[in-house]
Formats: sequence, structure tokens, C-alpha cells
Amino acid sequence: MIINWHAKAKHPFTSPTSWQQLPQGEAYCNALHHAFAPWLSKILGYQIVKIGALSAEIQTDLPMRHQVLISEKISQNLTALLSPNKSLIQAKPTELPLIQQEINACFLANTLNFSQDPHQILRETHRVLADDGWLFLSLFNPLSPLIFQQKLGNYPFRQYPTWRIIDWLELLHFEIMERKNLSIKHQHSTLFSPLTLIVAQKRTYPLTLNTEKVRSKIPTFLQPSEAFQEDISPCRISPDSK
Repeated sequence: MIINWHAKAKHPFTSPTSWQQLPQGEAYCNALHHAFAPWLSKILGYQIVKIGALSAEIQTDLPMRHQVLISEKISQNLTALLSPNKSLIQAKPTELPLIQQEINACFLANTLNFSQDPHQILRETHRVLADDGWLFLSLFNPLSPLIFQQKLGNYPFRQYPTWRIIDWLELLHFEIMERKNLSIKHQHSTLFSPLTLIVAQKRTYPLTLNTEKVRSKIPTFLQPSEAFQEDISPCRISPDSK
């Protein structure tokens, strides 16, 4: 097994177009469906984006919402998912054709495991998410039996320590709301489960914001409320001047 310490790989990766192309893929998909479900009611807004073919196949009960499915390759199983409230766009996850801060929730179901540049995908996700928007992300757990594998089926994949992804998210001002391993096929222990779930929310400011430091960086002449305070306060109108 190769743990990736560098964000960008030297060679591109090919992402599967369906969970059925991966060993235990159907079990992974069902586990993520149940894990995401309790959080869906917290999504406020109309626009939902699922990045990657694996994300697109995760069933989410989101009535009265518009779901945008984005994948580099358009396959029959993806077109079969289309409905009146779903759109399918062919695009790179590293170059999302979406307006800044217009999306209310993003799904990255193991998208990073098959990505050459996962950090750029997270930056693009942050760019399109509205303030307080939600990110639902899953990864293969490197502490699971997958530790001895470099391929899933016919697809080479990357593995990351969970703390590494969380570190990237926090640098992008995401607040981690939940992090846990998911049991597969009624496992009693989740420590060595093959899937890890991360739920995060985009914040406008860093979580450790120091207001005094930020304020000190703003010159006085750029603060309209204080621009003339020093000049006006000492002035007094003499009775003789009337």
C-alpha cells in the first residue's frame, strides 16, 4: 500500500463509472446512503451537486431540490439516473463549470481516492459552496484490509490518512461536524471498516479568528465610521461665529 503524502500525483487516475465495477461496491454504496440520510434535512437551499460518478449513484431523498451530477465520463448508468430534478454535466472535478457560492451541498463519495489532484477538487468544492454549505465526503480507510491493495477491481486508487484530509478541509475553513468509520455488512467493529465518512460545513471565517489581529490590519482611512472621528471631535463652534 502507498500512503499519499503529496496532494498531486504524478500520473492521472481513472475513476469507475459505477459502484458495481468495484469489489463490494454495492455494499459501499448502501452504507453511504444510510450514513448520509440523517444529515440531509440540514441542507438549506435548492442546489445540490454530486461530484463524480460514484457520488451520483448515492441515493439521497432530496425532494424539491435540483441535483447536478458531474462526471468526466458519461455512461449509460449515469443517464439512467436522470429525472426532472436532476441534470448531468460532463466536466472535470478540478474545473467545475459552476458559479461561485451558488451550491448548498456537495457530495464527494470516494471521488478523492481516484483523483490525481484531490486538493484542487476540494478548492473547487469550497469555491462553489455557499456560506454554511454542506460537504459530504467519504474515503477508503487505509487502516482496513484495503491496506494491502493498490487496485480495486481494475482501478488503481489512492489512500490517505483521514487526518490529512481533515487538515486540508480545516485550511479551507471547513468545520468538521462528524467523522466516523462505517460498518459494512453488519460488522461489529468499525475501526477497520473500509469506509470513512466526513461531514463538514463551510464557514466564512477561520474557526480560530482573532478579531484584534484582523482589525489592526485595516488602515484607519479605510474605515468610514472612523475616518473623520479624529478631526471632528476636537472642533467646537464658538458662539461668536454665529
